[in-house]
Amino acid sequence: MARDFYKPAIWLMWLALPTTALNYWRAWDRLPTRMAVHFDASWQPNGYSSREGSLILGLGIMAFLLLLFTISGFILHAMRPTAAWPMLALFYVVIGIVGYANHSIVRFNLATHSPPVSMNVR
Repeated sequence: MARDFYKPAIWLMWLALPTTALNYWRAWDRLPTRMAVHFDASWQPNGYSSREGSLILGLGIMAFLLLLFTISGFILHAMRPTAAWPMLALFYVVIGIVGYANHSIVRFNLATHSPPVSMNVR
């Protein structure tokens, strides 16, 4: 009995989309209204967007890549099965990098724009 793990592995990539949305959702009320979304080589912000714009951009890029990689993965698996697994590994690396970039944007904006902590203790 031969099992084909390729198709479930393609669909598993799609977990990156709700994971990215969950990352934004958990930090939404603590994110600044003007978020840094683009950085130069020394990790200094040089492009800004609203919270909503940052969410739409992050999820939009992720969804576009997932759609592109899903279609490409199925076509490649049908036409050249020997090349499908290495290409799927590359797809996972790219999705991982984009997911890490989205996570880093949220983390950066939380760290640099955290609300002041009250020191009044009664």
